[in-house]
Amino acid sequence: TDLNHIEKIASLIKSYDLVIHLAASGNVIESVEDPIKNFENNVLSTLNLLEAIRISNIKTVIFASTGGALMGNTKPPVNEKSVPKPISPYGASKLSCEGYLSAYSESYDIKTFALRFGNVYGPYSLHKKGVINKWIKDSLKGNNLVIYGDGNSTRDYIYVDDICLGIEKCIEYSLRGNKNNNFEKFHLANNQEISLNHLSQLIISKTSSTSKVIFKEKRKGEVIRNFADITKAKIGLNFETQVSLDYGLDNTIKWLSKYCS
Repeated sequence: TDLNHIEKIASLIKSYDLVIHLAASGNVIESVEDPIKNFENNVLSTLNLLEAIRISNIKTVIFASTGGALMGNTKPPVNEKSVPKPISPYGASKLSCEGYLSAYSESYDIKTFALRFGNVYGPYSLHKKGVINKWIKDSLKGNNLVIYGDGNSTRDYIYVDDICLGIEKCIEYSLRGNKNNNFEKFHLANNQEISLNHLSQLIISKTSSTSKVIFKEKRKGEVIRNFADITKAKIGLNFETQVSLDYGLDNTIKWLSKYCS
């Protein structure tokens, strides 16, 4: 349902104990082009949902935050003690949402969790505009792969099954009770720094493609380097990734090839 309708949301969720909030506009470049729309889709919608949760007397919220975009060009590896420095409206929107999660936890005694995702990829992702999806589609079609910048920028890629595992572990953790405070944040990632140059060649090789890599000017808002230290999630949530980038790419290519041939 539309997250602008607080009363309607409240009526739909009032019988539940926990809300997992995954809805967002997640594209960095689109947020640079239209920051107001990004704010409305991410921050305002999250505030509306938190109000509905407060009205419905729900006591636990798990929120899909971000690692790289929120941290900006903070020296990696980033962790929960790193100081966020967003350089895009998208990153700023997620940091704003975390602020509201913290405020609602203290003001209304709601347990709130921000799971800071790495770059998520995997099957059932035709809607996603991330680099892995785009490059797999382009490579399967023999189109050139475009890198903005010199290709040395890095990300921390995490397979969708591992994200689901992290959410499950957070649910279990919330049921045990977080005694330290009402608002907690965890990085969910692979703790691996993968460059765009390496990723592009890996995808071309795995798709047996004739595609070439071309370079264009770096775009505003995009982080140069990012990967996360997931020690807190390992200790607190008993979380550890199960899927390697190699295996995850194979599965993603297999799934996307059904729609890009």
